[in-house]
Amino acid sequence: MIAKITKRKSAFTFAEGGRRPHLNLGQRKSAFTLAEVLITLSIIGVVAALTIPSMIENHNDKAWKTAKDLWDKKLVEATRQMNIDGVMTGVASSTEDYMNYFKKYVKVIKTCENDKLENCYATKFVQTGDKETEVEVSSLTTASKLGQKEWNTNTMGFVIADGTTVVMAYNPNCSSVDPFSKEGQNGQVGCMSMLIDVNGKKGPNRVGDDIQLKNATISTCDMKFQDKCIAASDIYPTTAINTCTGSGNEEWDDDRGSTNSYCSYNSWAGAKKACADNEMRLPTMQELADVATYIYKQEDNPIGRLENRDHIPLDSDRATELNWSTNGWGYLSSEPYGSNNAYRRYFSSSGSSWYDGNVDYPGHRARCFK
Repeated sequence: MIAKITKRKSAFTFAEGGRRPHLNLGQRKSAFTLAEVLITLSIIGVVAALTIPSMIENHNDKAWKTAKDLWDKKLVEATRQMNIDGVMTGVASSTEDYMNYFKKYVKVIKTCENDKLENCYATKFVQTGDKETEVEVSSLTTASKLGQKEWNTNTMGFVIADGTTVVMAYNPNCSSVDPFSKEGQNGQVGCMSMLIDVNGKKGPNRVGDDIQLKNATISTCDMKFQDKCIAASDIYPTTAINTCTGSGNEEWDDDRGSTNSYCSYNSWAGAKKACADNEMRLPTMQELADVATYIYKQEDNPIGRLENRDHIPLDSDRATELNWSTNGWGYLSSEPYGSNNAYRRYFSSSGSSWYDGNVDYPGHRARCFK
């Protein structure tokens, strides 16, 4: 008789007979504790936070430098060929005309007129120097805004195939040069003024990083008063110009021409023109009243446009801050009065008043606003 063998299934249990299973300590495996893992991750995070930004910055600097070098090579080659073909100088009377030739030598995928520059360029960028200033690209409408006051041309914006964006002005009076000379090889920079962003509209939009200036300077605000930019110093004495009819300067006397008895020696018009030559303007009477309100600390009771305010305390620190004369001088406004006079406001140690006087008087001061 063969005995029937029954195979018994076994199963693991945590305890048999109410006792814990025996552990073989010799076979125990080692592992990191949770605390050790967290400490390690923290150290890695700190090291990454310290090194990665620097690595990214170095990478960006190299990328931007490479892009600038490539743009310079394209510009040199394009203008050299334009010189050879005789279309670099003497054929265009404006930036718009010049662009019709330029885009045949550089792959331009988009152009923007000077009143729509933001369609081709970043809305704002940072001008660096002694202090950083944010510049509105929409304000760069003329060559003078790029530091070229004598060119008398507008700017244009354009984008090339690699994404580089440019604001450019052309000098119609630039001279032709040998395209193989040093000047020609450097891209005929005397004919063009450019603001170049090799990173397109993406940040940081900062001069010295992704933005470079070629034959261009960007003027920034000398000083701020409220939301306005004002010149750092006065025009004094004001230079007179002839605004008689037919002189070509009557626009600076609001076209009054010979109806102004003092048109042959017009200091007020000369001050207006001097401000305009710097892309600025004379202040309004209300703006001069606002300056008076600030200098005499009258914020609780602001001085009106045509209001005299005597026997009020002068704050000399505020006057010094604005470099504003309070020795009884009259500051010219942009507003005419009748056919011979213009409004002005006086500042003294004891108050401020307004007056309208002949436009031929040179003994007044003027401060340009923007």
